[in-house]
Amino acid sequence: MKDAGFMQKNLFLLILCITAGIFVSSCGLEEVLSLDAPTVTQNNPLYSGDDPLYYYHAFYTEEAKQPEEFIGTEVYYKIYNNYSSLNSQRSAILSVNTSSNSSAAATRMIETYTYQPLGTSENTGNVVFVPSTGVNRRIIIRVKNYQNGTGYSGDSDRYHFAACVRIADSLYEPYIPYRTGNSKSFDFFDYDEDNKGGTRDVEPAEGDTDYYYNSSGFSDGYDNTYFVQLFAVAKAWNTTTCAPSYSLVLDLGSVPIRKGE
Repeated sequence: MKDAGFMQKNLFLLILCITAGIFVSSCGLEEVLSLDAPTVTQNNPLYSGDDPLYYYHAFYTEEAKQPEEFIGTEVYYKIYNNYSSLNSQRSAILSVNTSSNSSAAATRMIETYTYQPLGTSENTGNVVFVPSTGVNRRIIIRVKNYQNGTGYSGDSDRYHFAACVRIADSLYEPYIPYRTGNSKSFDFFDYDEDNKGGTRDVEPAEGDTDYYYNSSGFSDGYDNTYFVQLFAVAKAWNTTTCAPSYSLVLDLGSVPIRKGE
C-alpha cells in the first residue's frame, strides 16, 4: 500500500500544486477537478443483517479514467452506538451526494461528521488506503473476526470469517483493518482474546474522534452492539486550489459488532 514511488508522486504533485496556484492566482482562473467515484459490485451490508458471512464490504476502484492528479481511493468509517444516529448522518451525507454538488458529500462526511480514514494493522502513514495504479481493482474489507469459534483454514475461509483486506483477489496478510492511528482494532469485545496489554481490543469511548456517542445508549433491541459505517471516495490533489479534491462518495454499507459474536 505504501511505497517510495507513491511518496515521490505526492511530492511532485505538491510542487506542481504550488506552482500552479501562483499562476492561477495571477490569472484569475478557476478549475473544478472532476473525479469518477468507485463503484459497488459485490456486497454492501446493512447493520441489521444477521448472517456474519455477509459482514464485509466489497467494491471496485475507479482508476483507469481519472485525471493526472488522482492519487488513489480512500476508505472512511465512523462508529456508532445507535443506529438512528447512523441513519441520520448517513442520510445527510447522501443527500448532497450528487454531481451538481461536486465534493459536498465528502466534505460533509469528513468535516461535519468527522469520519476517519480506515487504518490497518501495519502503519500506512499519511497515504491513501489504496494508492492509484491506473487499473481498476476489487477491494474486499472485513473489519472484524467473525469466526464464531469454528476456526478457519486457508485464504478462502479467512476471507469469509476473519478480519482482512483483499486487493485484486490477493490476501494482504499483514493488513487487517484497524481504527485510525493503527493501534486499535474493531474487535471491541476482544473475541479472539488477543488484546496486547488491554490497549488494542477496546470499546469506543465518548470523545473518540471516530465514534459518535449517543447519550441515549444502544439502540432498542441492539444492546451491546456497535455499528460501523464505511464510505469510499476517489481522492486527488487539485493543483488549482492546492487542496484535496474528492469524487462523490460511495456508500459501502454498515456492519454490526456485537458482544459475544
